[in-house]
Amino acid sequence: MGGSHMRLGMIGVGDMGRPLAMRLLKADFELAVYDVNPEAVADLVAQGASAGESPQGVASCAELVFACLPSPAVSERVALGPDGVIHGTAIRQYVEMSTIGYICMQRIASGLWARSIALLDAPVSGGPLGAKAGRLTCFVAAPRAQFEDAEPALLGVCDRLFHVGEEPGQAQVLKLANNMLNAANLSLAIEMVLMVRGAGIDEAMAIDVINASTGRSRATEETFKTQILSGAFRTGAKLSIASKDVELAVEQARMLGVEHSVAQAVSLLWKAAETQGHGGSDLSRIYDFINGLAAPRPADA
Repeated sequence: MGGSHMRLGMIGVGDMGRPLAMRLLKADFELAVYDVNPEAVADLVAQGASAGESPQGVASCAELVFACLPSPAVSERVALGPDGVIHGTAIRQYVEMSTIGYICMQRIASGLWARSIALLDAPVSGGPLGAKAGRLTCFVAAPRAQFEDAEPALLGVCDRLFHVGEEPGQAQVLKLANNMLNAANLSLAIEMVLMVRGAGIDEAMAIDVINASTGRSRATEETFKTQILSGAFRTGAKLSIASKDVELAVEQARMLGVEHSVAQAVSLLWKAAETQGHGGSDLSRIYDFINGLAAPRPADA
C-alpha cells in the first residue's frame, strides 16, 4: 500500500473524525465513511467520500480503516461486533485513533490478529481545533513494519508522527498520561487564577505574568487566553470526553501499581463536573464549575 491510491475508511466522523476525513479527501485519498449519524455521512459524501452501510461495509472496501470513536465500549463493538470491521473482506490494517485505554486496545488487537488484520494503536493529540488546522500529533504503537506501511495515510491526518512502541496499548498509556496532564494543568491553573483574582489582581494580568514565568503551561498559554478569558469556550472537545480520559488514566495507573493520588483528585473533580450537568459542555467550561465551587471568604476576625 502507498500514496493516495490507497483505499481508506473512516469510522466515526464527529467532532474529530470529520476534519480528519476532510483532510484525507483533500489529499485525494479514496475514502469510505460510516457513522451512526447519517447526516454526518451525507455531508462527507457531498465532499467526495463514499458511504459504508456499517463498519463491516467500510472494511469491505478499504484496505486501511481509521476509527475515531467516543468510548471503549463503542470502539470494541465497532471493531469486533456482529457488523464490525473484523468481518470486512478488504481490510488489512485498522488504525484505532480513539482514547480507550490499554486493556480495550489489547482485546481489539487480539480479535483482529486472529483474522490477520493488523492493529495500529494510534491516538492523536490536538483536539478538534488541531484536526481542522492540520496540527495533530499522533503516537503509534505497532510493529515497525506495520507503522511504515501505514505512514502515508497517517501523514494525511497528522503533521507530527511518533512511533512509540511495538505493542498495541503502549500508545494508549502515553495518550492517557498526556490528557491527564492537560486536565490537571487546566484545573490547577483555574484554581490559582481564581485565588489571585480574590486578591484583587486582574485575571488577564495574572495569566500574562504566569506565561512569562515558570508556572506556564498549554492551559495558561492557549486555553485560558483563547477560550476562557475571551469568552469563546469553543475548544471543540466535550467535558464528558475529558472526564472519561482522566478516569481511564487513573485506572491505568492503578493497574500498573504506580502512585496516582493527584491524578485521582483531578479525575474526581472532572467527574463531579460531568455528573452535575456540564458533560455536554465544552471542556473549557470546567472554569465555570470550579468557579462555582469557590468557598466564601472568611469574615475578618
